[in-house]
Amino acid sequence: MSGWRPTGAVVAIGFMLAFAGCTGSPADEAESTPTLPPPYDSERSGTVDLATGETIGYRCLGEGEPAVVLEAGTDAAGTSAFPGEFVASIAEDTTVCVYDRPGTSASSSDPPDRARGYDDLISVLDGVLAALELEPPYVVSGQSGGGNIAISYAMRHPERVAGLLTIDSYHDDPAEMAAWQAEEGFTWEDNPEHVDWVQAAAQQDAHPIPIGEFPVRILSATQADPGGVENQAYWLGLSSDARQIVIEGPHDLQWAAPDAVADEFRALLDELQQ
Repeated sequence: MSGWRPTGAVVAIGFMLAFAGCTGSPADEAESTPTLPPPYDSERSGTVDLATGETIGYRCLGEGEPAVVLEAGTDAAGTSAFPGEFVASIAEDTTVCVYDRPGTSASSSDPPDRARGYDDLISVLDGVLAALELEPPYVVSGQSGGGNIAISYAMRHPERVAGLLTIDSYHDDPAEMAAWQAEEGFTWEDNPEHVDWVQAAAQQDAHPIPIGEFPVRILSATQADPGGVENQAYWLGLSSDARQIVIEGPHDLQWAAPDAVADEFRALLDELQQ
């Protein structure tokens, strides 16, 4: 159930330990921006102001289409959630952009003081893509809960999606999530992004699948939660062109197995250019 996991910094002992590691980077590495190797040291980065009032920090590398958009895990900042060399290796083939969702870093605004769902998260992503003048269709991707955001974007805008790639992103059961939140007293106010993950999961579950015929690649980790590979196979129903790739490593595959993950991005981009 990775879509709603809190970050490793706030997880409790016992049951909650199964939900650690969704920041997308080790804590010591997430504290600073990864250094990008040449020739991408002249990256495009800064902030954009959205029509809805949010200020969003972003970083883009490379040139070309389709642009790849990477969503960080739950409560994690996109600009520090992925290794610099990993992003740069994908940027050898096309444009790659990451950004910090509201509440995830000092470079972006705080989220509204209310419960938020996928509609809110997709609205922000729509605003970022427009502000950066990135033309669809895109390759939308994300790690952990970020993959759930990418899936919801593809559900909302299938015509804007060239391909979808998730990195150890689970299919969340709204009833199980609601039971856990009731037991722990956890609400939307207890996560930095102010997302009501029960509402979000229910909204995602209610959407009919398949959602399109574009390629979908589900990357699943062998050393994450027990049953994770089987759980994530649910997403094979998203498209008639869906495939699951199991990669040796823990939940944060972009850090533990960056070459293997980057290879899957390159394979997908090659398919799209044929």
